[in-house]
Amino acid sequence: MADDWLIFVDTNIFLDFYRFSGESAKRQMSALERHKNRLIMSDQLHMEFLKNRQKVILSGFDSIRKLAKSHYPQILVESEPVRLLKKCEEEAGRRFKQLEGRVANILGKPANYDDVYKAFKRIFKVSSQYNLKRPNKLRYDIRNRARKRFVLGYPPRKTGDTSIGDAFNWEWIIECAKNGQANQHILIVSRDGDYGTTYGKEAYLNDWLRREFKDRVSSKRKIELTTKLTVALKRLDEIVTEQDEKEEARVISRTAEETTSGTKSKPLSFDELVERYLQMLQSSNEENIL
Repeated sequence: MADDWLIFVDTNIFLDFYRFSGESAKRQMSALERHKNRLIMSDQLHMEFLKNRQKVILSGFDSIRKLAKSHYPQILVESEPVRLLKKCEEEAGRRFKQLEGRVANILGKPANYDDVYKAFKRIFKVSSQYNLKRPNKLRYDIRNRARKRFVLGYPPRKTGDTSIGDAFNWEWIIECAKNGQANQHILIVSRDGDYGTTYGKEAYLNDWLRREFKDRVSSKRKIELTTKLTVALKRLDEIVTEQDEKEEARVISRTAEETTSGTKSKPLSFDELVERYLQMLQSSNEENIL
């Protein structure tokens, strides 16, 4: 049952919604919003989302290459095929400028133009016992605990980390588990390696974190790690479509490739740009897109 699980979604998973296709993103955002009272959240998580949002948007737009102006043999300049190609190039140029305007609006006026921003603003705004935000003074105690484990080098912590963000999130997860219902289990959705490791298709929680959870919360309660938001949605009794699972797998695969190679995504070709635009038109009317 959905009530048996509390879900912690790491910041990078939220930011992946800027990499999903339109319809898949809408379905999963709506599902999360329906269960926002079951999500473990905090101002720390909200800050991390807003801090990195613009960077993720721009990295996605940088992968779209503006169509270069073609040069044709003089003997073919007046031909019908060249005339049609030039018309397509002009249209592509206008569309690219419209995309630039759209990105500028998403960056500068997210409350009006960014559907991902608006959805997560509603989610982070919820008042629940699992959302730690101002003016709840418990956040000071959680910060002190996080500083202690950071100094001691306890996980979750990235190599060379200079902030206590991961430690803060873990301490808040523990607090929510301790104060939740006796039959509630914890599922952490993360892909950046802070909370454990991945082998094959399975994710495994860090050994120390698992032991710490058993000692501080309960030896009978479950705590699990997954790299997939679709797994978490199923735990919340949501129906997950095959299309959403494939889309998430595509994003995970592409992100892993970029991390391994240390490079950004290759720019989209003109044909890929046109295909992406047609997909956008299918999921929303042209007026809203542009």
